[in-house]
Amino acid sequence: MLLTACAPVEDDIFTTARITVTAEGDVSITSVQAQVKLTNVNTRQVTTVADFNGTSAMVELLRGAYQIDIEGVAACPSVGTATRMRQFRCQSDYEEFISRDINEVTLKIIFLD
Repeated sequence: MLLTACAPVEDDIFTTARITVTAEGDVSITSVQAQVKLTNVNTRQVTTVADFNGTSAMVELLRGAYQIDIEGVAACPSVGTATRMRQFRCQSDYEEFISRDINEVTLKIIFLD
């Protein structure tokens, strides 16, 4: 006698999101130190990530619709070799992360200084 069991494939409910921040105009950004707060619109589950690579952060989360809030500082090249640290925030009330591949979203920075 041979017994087998079928387990549901849980990989289908997760996805990877890449969140990138960008500034308008001629402002360039070299690096970001910030916290990304993703709130699932349906379940209200909150996922946070603070590991930025340049201007992007990646996070694995449940597929679905999310509200995104980001707050932190951005390093912006200034005159000469100086770098100016600028406080910023970004927000989006609705972003869908439903693809099985990497989902990408770019948010515009609102500088607070």
